[in-house]
Amino acid sequence: MADELVLPTTGTRVPPLPRAGMNAEVEAAYELSIATWGIPSNLFRTMAHHPALAITEVPYANSVIFDAGVLTEIPNPDTAQGGTVRYPTSGFLDRVTKELVINVVSLLNRSRYSMTHHTVIGYNTLSELLPHPDPDTRAEQAEAMLLHLVDDHGNPAFDRPGAPPYTDLHLACLRLAAATRADPHAITDDQVRDTHRVLRDHAPAAITAHGLDQYPGTGTPAYHNAYATGMLVELTWLTVHFSGLLNVWFTVLHTFDEASAADDEIDFITVYNTTVPAAIRRRNNALLGITGWGDRPLNGTGPAPAVSSVEALTP
Repeated sequence: MADELVLPTTGTRVPPLPRAGMNAEVEAAYELSIATWGIPSNLFRTMAHHPALAITEVPYANSVIFDAGVLTEIPNPDTAQGGTVRYPTSGFLDRVTKELVINVVSLLNRSRYSMTHHTVIGYNTLSELLPHPDPDTRAEQAEAMLLHLVDDHGNPAFDRPGAPPYTDLHLACLRLAAATRADPHAITDDQVRDTHRVLRDHAPAAITAHGLDQYPGTGTPAYHNAYATGMLVELTWLTVHFSGLLNVWFTVLHTFDEASAADDEIDFITVYNTTVPAAIRRRNNALLGITGWGDRPLNGTGPAPAVSSVEALTP
């Protein structure tokens, strides 16, 4: 089918490490990644060539993407009251907003592995968590929100007329994420202040969602301001974790999707083709282009791939 995921014309530049090449500690971390993320991943098996990175990857990535609900004590931001207050260790932003941010920077960067995997993660997350009682409506909204992040040419589209009803929180985060990806030096003080203001407006709802409103000291303006600062730090770190690190890493190494249940322990390409709506698959294919790696658009212009096969770089 024309809208099934386009496959690359060249191989990965670093083959994922098989289990037989992992020591016990790395394999235990690999099992933790599967238990935590739900699937075996070539992200982990590529990282497994560097054992220390592999061992620390799951808790690190979870702290900025998935974790929520763990609370700690911090000095009260309202210094006049003194003492300590309950505060989250992570999960300041909601998962829907995070997936929109992850998807927009990954699409703008045309980073294959992030695009394919977080399209699936994002579509499933939004279909589950968007605030509408009807699951079919949530799925329709999820499709529209992911489809309108960028157009077929990779230009931001979430601010255009006719885009789905992103909230002001979504738009503030998407705008800062897209601007950060484009040129972090161009970010102005006013942009950061405006984003922080929107985050502060949404802090009370996030505080309630965490159950923090039952604790003393969490309803003050000082606490709301501190929480919004945590949201801003999480937003900007999440943005550059993908845009400046994972997206680039996947692109440089040509990290490929898990394609074989026998070799990769999962056929992710079939999962992608059967989960992601056709309109999003077609848009993603346009961005991945004729090479499948996002480096040459479908119109045939742009730079040719620098390497013709996996054997050119790896023994």
